[in-house]
Order: sequence, then structure tokens, then C-alpha cells
Amino acid sequence: MRVTVVGCGYVGLVTATCLAAIGHTVRGIEKDRRKLQSLLAGHCPLFEPGLAELMYDQCSSGSLSFGESLCAETCDADVIFLAVGTPPCADGTVNLSYLEQAAGELKEALASLSDMPPITVAVKSTVPPGTCRRLAAYLNERAGNRVLLVHNPEFLREGSAVKDFMEPDRIVVGGQSTEAFRAMRRLYDPIVRREEHFLTMGWESSELSKYAANAMLAARISFMNELSILCEGYGADIEDIRRAIGADQRIGPAFLRAGCGFGGSCFPKDVAALGHISRAIGHESMFVSAIQTINRHQKERFARRVMDKLGRPVSGATIAVWGLAFKADTDDIRESPALDIIRIFLDCGARVRASDPRAMDNMRRVFGDAVEWMADPVQCATGADAVVLLTDWPQYATLPFRTIAAAMNRPIIFDGRNCLNREVMRESGFTYYPIGRPPLEDQPSTVPASAVGPETGVLPD
Repeated sequence: MRVTVVGCGYVGLVTATCLAAIGHTVRGIEKDRRKLQSLLAGHCPLFEPGLAELMYDQCSSGSLSFGESLCAETCDADVIFLAVGTPPCADGTVNLSYLEQAAGELKEALASLSDMPPITVAVKSTVPPGTCRRLAAYLNERAGNRVLLVHNPEFLREGSAVKDFMEPDRIVVGGQSTEAFRAMRRLYDPIVRREEHFLTMGWESSELSKYAANAMLAARISFMNELSILCEGYGADIEDIRRAIGADQRIGPAFLRAGCGFGGSCFPKDVAALGHISRAIGHESMFVSAIQTINRHQKERFARRVMDKLGRPVSGATIAVWGLAFKADTDDIRESPALDIIRIFLDCGARVRASDPRAMDNMRRVFGDAVEWMADPVQCATGADAVVLLTDWPQYATLPFRTIAAAMNRPIIFDGRNCLNREVMRESGFTYYPIGRPPLEDQPSTVPASAVGPETGVLPD
């Protein structure tokens, strides 16, 4: 099938590349000149495991190409995706201006087509309920009801987006046209494993399903973060509780890891939008409010705990931050807990050093010279009064911890992701503070750096 994807940001580029990889001919439309030039040169403008290689292969084969504007030629497709951003406003509302602009350009391009056959337009963007119904009426004002509009939300996880697209749990399509449903089913046929995983429904149900999914996942994380406080108060272990409740088939193990708070491009934005959607019909959602409050408090509480356990005044202390992205395997810092936690440290007079395998350039644009940036996490920790781990990059678990402990002013680590091995911390001489787990306190001083021998990294659990 011939496909046009309007918007080559994170969702649009993954969609375009993966659709080309499963056999379709895809044209991506991107208005940002700098991003377009990168795409035309064959360079992937974002970091997502496996995406750059797949994009290069599809461009080389001719299945994937890019352009700047919508026109009659690019509209002569079987399916047109609108995958532009819908960023949040300060009050939790959704900024639909990019979608409205794309719809306006599409409307003009479609108007230039004579004897236009029915065309399926799929909104990939996350939008409040009612948006697609209004958009369908708008696009058909000059198209003679030939636009068959559907909503097709994405359920991609940053760091595994290619796999999530190719092996979806479900594909949701909202709309009113049986013909459009058939077109979308044909489009996704190579990756539909079971027919019951292809779900059709009305526009509003599809639109709300995306918000509901992200709010539910954010709620699971928030519940575990709330439980982690009880664990610290009573001496319990949040990991034991995670395993116990995750073994219940009614609950399952996913998204039950406690940490220093959630972030990213979806959870905070979609939870806030769900709150506004609720207020728009006169309902104040206590559920949404609780998620937001717990997440905010978890970040603040983590930063306070670091300062309380530092063993010296935070003003003038050197704090090494490992991890800036909101999660591993991405360079995305949107709503990352590191943003709030670093600000708290800086406001209290600490000297902050920071390291991340992918996200340093993005975070540097936020803090500039207020933070000292170091590519090497070992160097970052040298001479520090504490290490604060905020992103669960796997390479952090295999660092030379005895060497690091010997080079710090005081060997103390605050593990905001519970990703370091407790016995390695003990053997390395660290005072160790995980989330919702018993700490290792009053550890003996580590051996001098000159006496450190080979290290084996992570011990088995």
C-alpha cells in the first residue's frame, strides 16, 4: 500500500520506517528543515535502538522517502497518517495547533484532487475525545465526504519502539467507516498475529483508550512508589512485595518497580490531559490528582533524603548524578525526574556533576554551565560526596565500584532505580540507599585505590 506520514518526530518516524519494513511504500513529510535535511541525508535524528539501521535499509531500498510538504502527489495514497505533536499546555490542556495546521494543509491538498476516491486518514497523535469527530467534519467540508477518518493511537515504549510496533499487543482503530477499518486491517496485516488483537471502535473510545492506558500504567508505578515509603518505615523490602503481587495473574509483573518518579513524553502529559478532560465534563478526578501528587512528592522526597543522609551540609557539597534520561535506552529528558532533582540540589547550593550515555546534550541545553558535564561516570564520581543514580542504564551496574568508592570523598550511593546489586555495594564499602529497601549504612571505609584488585561487576541475586 502507498502511505504518507505527516510528521517525522518520534511516533511518525517509527511508524513510517516500520510500515516500510513490512512491505509498504512510505513517504514521510517533515516541515522542520534541519530534521528534514538529516532524514534526506539518511541520518536518524533521534536515538531509538534499531531505528537508525532500519531507516537506512528502507531508504536504500526505496521503500521510504521524505519530503517537506503535502501536495496532490503525496495525498494520492491509500492511507495518510497525521502524526504531529500534541504537546501539553501549562493547565493540562492539549495543544492541537500542530494537528490543526496539518489538517488545514491536508484539506487544501485534497481539494486540488479531482474525482478523488475515498481516502483513509489516520490520526496517530494523542488527542482528547471529540477531536477526531470534529476533524472528520472539517476535512470533509471540501472533500465531498470522501475522507474516511480513523483514530489509530500508538502504544510505543521509548527504548523498544521498533519491537513494540512489529509485535503489538493490540492495534486500536477508532472510526465510523467499515471501509476505513478494512483499509487499516490490510495495512497492518503483516503484524496482526491474532484477529482479536485488531480492535475497532468509535472515535471517542479510541481517543480515551490511549489516555486510559497511560494513566493506568502511571498509577501502577505511583502505587509502588507509595508502598516504598511504607517499606522504608517498617523495614520491608519493596522488591519482595513486587514479586509477591506480580505473581498474581490478576495483577501481573509489569510496571511494578519503585523508583524516584516517572517521566517521559507520555505519562505526565497524558495524566494531566485526563484531568482536564474530566474537568471539561464537570468531574474532578481524584485518581488523576493522586497520581500527580505521588509522583511530585516522590521526586522531592528522594532529593530530601539525599540531603538528609549526605553527612555534611548540602551547600558546597559535590553530588555526582548518574543518568539524565527519563529511562534507559533513550536520550529523551522530557519530564525526567533528573530535571527536578538537579534543580533542588542546585537551589540548595550543591555542586552538581552529571553523566549519561545519551542524554547529556539535551540536558545541557536546560542547565548550561550550572552543571559540570562528564562523559565518564567514574570520573563524575571522583571526589564527590555522593553518587545519585537516576536512570537505570545497564552499564551502571557493572562499573568498578571499589575503585569508585576509593576515589570519592565519602562512598555513598543513592539508587533511585534499585538497579545496583546490594552485595556488590557491601563488598565495595559503600553506604547504599535504595528505594523502599533496607539500606546499607555505616559501611567501613574502602581500601585505598592502590590496593584495588580486579573486579567482577554484578554478583548474582
